[in-house]
Amino acid sequence: MSGKSFLSSECGTLLSDLALREEARGIVAEAKGKLITSIGEIPDAPLVSVGDRVTYSLLESGRRPEVAIIDLKERRSREASAAYRLSGYLILSSSNPPGRITRDSWNAVRLAIDMASRGFRVVLVVDGEEDLLGFPVTLLAPPGWYMIYGQPGMGMILVEINDEVKKEAENLLIKAFRPL
Repeated sequence: MSGKSFLSSECGTLLSDLALREEARGIVAEAKGKLITSIGEIPDAPLVSVGDRVTYSLLESGRRPEVAIIDLKERRSREASAAYRLSGYLILSSSNPPGRITRDSWNAVRLAIDMASRGFRVVLVVDGEEDLLGFPVTLLAPPGWYMIYGQPGMGMILVEINDEVKKEAENLLIKAFRPL
């Protein structure tokens, strides 16, 4: 398998687990959106948060994301998490080792977004690491949704989901990952 062969034609299904190519770590780690300094900068639109700290910050400010993706860790160590503040959320779980995107997690992100589209709030608790799950969020969330994630040393990055961002994410996914 190479290139686009690990994605279905509409990019809705991951056909193979993926591993991040070592030489692509730097480009994947670059911020891919708008740096925001305040929760107030987030539009009143469906929102997916990726990461424990950013989810915690949203909840503390009273902004409840439609989907929260957390791994119950911050910077790979177990600390106080946003999990206890996610009352009223349906809980999904998946397994996603560091440096990977698994089919299990891709499908869980798709299910979470589908459920949120029907009015439920969903938390996806990842056994492993959630950092790379912004890829399926970007490719699976409908245009007009937003994704927010933490960028270490910078703050929060806000991404408006649209066709251009989806194409960029698809191209980077194909370039930066290899099928397992």
